[in-house]
Amino acid sequence: MAQYETEEQQVEAIKTFWKENGKAIILGAVIGFGGIFGWDYYKDYKVEQAETASARYAEAVDTIIAGSEEQSQFAEKAEALKKDFAKTSYAALAAMKLAEIEVSKDNLDGAMEQLRWVVDQGNKTFAPVVQIRLARILLAQEQYDAAINQADSVKTDAYKSSALLVKGEAQLAKGDREAAKNTFIEARDASSTAPHPLLALRLSEFGVEQ
Repeated sequence: MAQYETEEQQVEAIKTFWKENGKAIILGAVIGFGGIFGWDYYKDYKVEQAETASARYAEAVDTIIAGSEEQSQFAEKAEALKKDFAKTSYAALAAMKLAEIEVSKDNLDGAMEQLRWVVDQGNKTFAPVVQIRLARILLAQEQYDAAINQADSVKTDAYKSSALLVKGEAQLAKGDREAAKNTFIEARDASSTAPHPLLALRLSEFGVEQ
């Protein structure tokens, strides 16, 4: 820092500095405090949003528990939840439940629409489950190549075996038994638990040790 010979020179230097930089300093302080308080507000808002979404989801599920005749009420509440709290896990759960209902009505296209909505929201928590369910629907629709590609999109280790099982089923349906056999073996090796009953059946059919 420059040295000043007298107190008056120091005062004048401070005045000059403040005149040139004062506005920027004040603005920086305002932005800084605004950022702190803004972040606190944002966190509180997110908590409130999650709590409200949770309550709305619980209310929607209660209509399902009440009986199948209440499914239309669940659908109405679930769609409202998706609209108002699209980025929450509760909205994703609601969409996944709606997909289950559509499958029970044999409306596979409707189920796929609900599952793709979850994917479009970028929900990472349920992404592997949704991808596997989409692969199963494609398999049921006999879109075997699409089912294989969808199953291949699952990268999470915990869900790899389930995804490979769907892939193997699609390959088997295409008539590619050798590829299916290898995929079923891969599914067995990827599982940390006892094989899924269907996988156990396929391994047995191919004479593969479980």
